[in-house]
Amino acid sequence: MVNMLFSLYNFNDTWGKDAVSKYINCSNKVLIIPFSFSENIKNNVDWQNEFGKDNGDHYKSIIKPFLSYGIKKKNINCINYFEDTKENAKNKIKNSDILFFTGGLPDKMMYRLKEFDLVNEIENFTGTIIGSSAGAMIQIKEYHITPDEDYDTFSYNKGLNFIKDFDIEVHYKGTEVQKNYINKVLNEKTDTVYAIKNTGGIIVDNNSIKLLGDTQTFSR
Repeated sequence: MVNMLFSLYNFNDTWGKDAVSKYINCSNKVLIIPFSFSENIKNNVDWQNEFGKDNGDHYKSIIKPFLSYGIKKKNINCINYFEDTKENAKNKIKNSDILFFTGGLPDKMMYRLKEFDLVNEIENFTGTIIGSSAGAMIQIKEYHITPDEDYDTFSYNKGLNFIKDFDIEVHYKGTEVQKNYINKVLNEKTDTVYAIKNTGGIIVDNNSIKLLGDTQTFSR
């Protein structure tokens, strides 16, 4: 099991490419799971406008790093929240080598994964799991949300049962708010928080942790 955690969709940049390329093969099949969208996306038309292969606003930026690693467009698939059934979604996971969780709202993503009955399927997945922003956060067994433009209050939330030994702060800019809540998490929950800037990331390969680019360590 390999987990990769980033802030943005730029893990093909020079700071990460050498390390990430060891885990991505050009013949891999990638499954995008864009379940972190807001309530503004109400139906399949809205969803296609964001994530559709033909004209989705976010689709190109999501697949760009995978294309740079030599993966063919035909080997990149998506779970469509409005069109796929639970069984379709499970089959897509089974037929994939890499799962990718998009950025957005982590609590919405976890809610929808449970709604589709995908949590066990994902937690038993043996390939590589990559996530950016919210998609990184939910890979932490108990992640925190720092107040920002999307969330008014701090909270602890249940993620996937992958990473138990540390927490993360994504989009780290060194603000007082971020530092204060990192300290809160260190005091209350864990010995280590990794602060991932927009040009940084983490690769967890079984028990090995590799920090990439601009990633800072905070310890109790």
